[in-house]
Amino acid sequence: MNSIKVTLTILAVFINVIAFAQGPPGGGRGGGQGGPPEGEKPDATEILKLLDTNNDDKIDKVEAVEDERGKIAKDFDEIDTNEDGFIDLEELEIELNREGPRKVTAKKLLKEVDQNEDGLLNELEVAAKDKRDLMDNFNEIDTNDDSQLDLDELEAFYSKDEDDNKKKNKKNR
Repeated sequence: MNSIKVTLTILAVFINVIAFAQGPPGGGRGGGQGGPPEGEKPDATEILKLLDTNNDDKIDKVEAVEDERGKIAKDFDEIDTNEDGFIDLEELEIELNREGPRKVTAKKLLKEVDQNEDGLLNELEVAAKDKRDLMDNFNEIDTNDDSQLDLDELEAFYSKDEDDNKKKNKKNR
């Protein structure tokens, strides 16, 4: 009787090992999310279809948060370049094809960092959000010496930064 129990237990373990060794059903990689094969760039249309649960051809913040991977929710405001509260196919394609860091816009930065919503950034707000480029250049950016950064000063700083990058790229060609 004991030998039958041992044999059945070994057989059950063997069957389970074989079943798990084959991977998940359907030949997927697991996770149930779908997506491109390893190493391939995801397709914006597929992502939009997957996340757009109300079928309005755009992703709102709620739909982005419901995505288990969370990457779009985390970067929602940066991907939503027209600031309409939605990510459409064009914005998604731009994000997927982007190389290097995102372009910083002074308006979005001010909105993100300005905790008291007075339209100005002080050193405490900048430090609280750990914005290193602003912390390191605060006095240079503050051209009117009022110890606060306004939209005009931020735009001037980032446009200068963008001009410097264009000059570097021309030299490297």
